[in-house]
Amino acid sequence: NGSSEIGVWAMGGTMRGKYPHIGEIVEEFADRAPDSPGKVEDFGDAVKEKICRNEKTLNLFLGHFVYGVSLGKGDGKIESVKALDVRTGREREFRGKLFVDCTGHGTVGALAGARFTMEEKGHMGMSNMWFHQKEESPQAWPETPWALPLEEGDFPPLVASKSKIDNKSFMKGEWFWESGFNEHPVDNLELIRDWNFRAVFGAFSALKKNPENQNSALKWVSHVGGPRESRLLEGDVLLTQDDIEQKKEFPDGVVPTTWDIDLHYPKEQFAKKTPENPFISRAEFGKHVDRENGYPVPYRCFYSKNVPNLFMAGRNISVTHQALGTIRVMRTCGMMGEVVGKAAYLAIANHTEPRGVYEKYLPALLELLQTPGAMRRESINGELKKDESVTDFRKLPVIWANRSLPMFTGRLYVEKTSEPMVLEGIVVDDSKAKFEGKWSKSGGLFPQVGGGYHYAAANSGAEARYEFQIPKAGKYRVVLYWAVDDKRASNAPCTLVRDGKPPVTIRLNQRESSPTGSHPIGEFEFSEGTHAIVLKTDKADGTVHADAVQILPVP
Repeated sequence: NGSSEIGVWAMGGTMRGKYPHIGEIVEEFADRAPDSPGKVEDFGDAVKEKICRNEKTLNLFLGHFVYGVSLGKGDGKIESVKALDVRTGREREFRGKLFVDCTGHGTVGALAGARFTMEEKGHMGMSNMWFHQKEESPQAWPETPWALPLEEGDFPPLVASKSKIDNKSFMKGEWFWESGFNEHPVDNLELIRDWNFRAVFGAFSALKKNPENQNSALKWVSHVGGPRESRLLEGDVLLTQDDIEQKKEFPDGVVPTTWDIDLHYPKEQFAKKTPENPFISRAEFGKHVDRENGYPVPYRCFYSKNVPNLFMAGRNISVTHQALGTIRVMRTCGMMGEVVGKAAYLAIANHTEPRGVYEKYLPALLELLQTPGAMRRESINGELKKDESVTDFRKLPVIWANRSLPMFTGRLYVEKTSEPMVLEGIVVDDSKAKFEGKWSKSGGLFPQVGGGYHYAAANSGAEARYEFQIPKAGKYRVVLYWAVDDKRASNAPCTLVRDGKPPVTIRLNQRESSPTGSHPIGEFEFSEGTHAIVLKTDKADGTVHADAVQILPVP
């Protein structure tokens, strides 16, 4: 779905929660598109392929479609998968010990006899996005008698945007150009796509009748649909909406899902023209997902309940229809792949299967999940070593239009629409702090670090503790970040807690402004080890603002 053919930007928060290194591999190649849909160049197809081809132990067979599975006699294991090269017609057979179904549709699992569920009606649909652009002269447009007979008002107004590639404005039909809610989500994919085409071309034909659109040209329509829901393969855990909303803890909870429970339904306002197959959707959101830290999806959702050597990752994992609403976005799906990759290593190294990793080697898996994404092995028995050629994606510019999603702790946003500055040194954001008492979370004031901050009322007894590790003894500069508000305290108590030294308390004037929100509070000697900054509210004359702490070595 993140390819330029479909044009959906990659969403979902990475690198947070219990295992903050999960997501680093995804970020090596995930797009940073400013629009969805957007220009082809924004989706970085060539970059993704180059990064994959640079991996010595990875083979790519692009353009291959899996159509068959061979099973072992009596044990139900997959021995091989058969694939067709759609460009040449050549057939290939791939043998292996372990397989992973990342097809989205659960194709490999279904062919292998894996248990699955599927909503044949009332499921989420498939989108074909599009955009048109005004040219300097009138643009011809043919009659489209095969398209849906639409008029302006039968569909929502398109959304205006401007390309960062060529600086040209365009009008886009976004994700909600979606149909197929009651069509078979696998067998009728081509029908759904063609219906979407009929809607798009019917809408543009209606727009062209307006003299204001005389110079408009239809520049792009996604020729491959972006589906949201089809087969859901069953694992040892079937994750439900209740599990997520009640924050049920699983011992193998690993992948943070940060998207709200986002389910799509036909939008009633635009369903009157084609009630048999509406083509405009609406999103219905649940508000129970921790968007900052994420809800940890269990590893047992990532392998088949009845096919012993089959993993799965992506939108076809073991969840209910409702829970699919949060786990289905691409960065989240990508992190599932990271976990499956590490689990597959343990399975091969220990001569076991996906379930055996959970039953016998879960501590080893959880330890591997603490490993940075740039670590590699040249062989199964090789040592983990850092690949120095991996791009430090944390220093790449962030240009997501919706900044509330993937945030890195060490990024400073000076204004709401600004691109972030990368902070040096040790940075502890409020998302990593330990809070006691009543704190409110917000993101309305700027500057801010990491996409939000907390605040607490004066004399409320609330505390915020920022712990950090000093790697080498020496002198360090301590900097706090806050944004100014006339209700903030002029004497907020801040205590430096150092190992082996008496605490130092400083009163912060949080009515004092800074262009970047940074406020140095002094230089201090630190021993190697764990130390803390504690913000309190006692005797404060206003609310206390808790955003980020930065520790910088003094040259």
